[in-house]
Amino acid sequence: MTQQPSFMKYLQIVILSAIVTLTMNAQPSILMVKKSADRNFRISRNSSLKLEGQTNINGFTCDCNEVFQPQSLSFEVRDASGLIANFKETSLNISVKNLDCGNKLMNKDLQKALNAETHPFISIELLQIKQDHCNRLTEMKDWIKVKALIRLNINGCNQDYWLDITTKKLADNRFRFIGSKKFYMSSFGVTPPTAMMGMVKVEDEIKINLDLEIAVD
Repeated sequence: MTQQPSFMKYLQIVILSAIVTLTMNAQPSILMVKKSADRNFRISRNSSLKLEGQTNINGFTCDCNEVFQPQSLSFEVRDASGLIANFKETSLNISVKNLDCGNKLMNKDLQKALNAETHPFISIELLQIKQDHCNRLTEMKDWIKVKALIRLNINGCNQDYWLDITTKKLADNRFRFIGSKKFYMSSFGVTPPTAMMGMVKVEDEIKINLDLEIAVD
């Protein structure tokens, strides 16, 4: 019934950003010379991604039921500080049919609104990660914040977003990322769904809430 692809993408973006952050700080001396690297990461089943929206009657929540396989990423450190990294060919694809609003009719309306037959996947591409020099992810045991620039593709349309992500290092190769993002379905050429002959209308603005745990190889 509503569009939730964006939030999923953000979720994956967050994951990608975690991986990137880890790599950038784990081997500073190597990165200074090598300037680029390839890594693999896995998203834990403990992770969650939810989309929240509102109709003219009540609120609703949609869950992402995607089971993610190990993914790869490729990045290049932009300067000697190791705090900024640019990425290439680092993206995730999420099936629109794996978005569950807890109601078959709502799911059907959502898939129709997102043109799932023509654009079956939501693509999230990680473009850049920025860290604060005082709060390197691999050096802190407390929660810190990082920024991730992502390119979200929904319904065949691209939009770039900066995400503020709160993250914490759980172990040598495990990280937790928490964040949220509001966006408008109309920004991706999606018309908010309606039901019951127009009596129930979904608002254009929706919010993605994510809580991800990832492991970097």
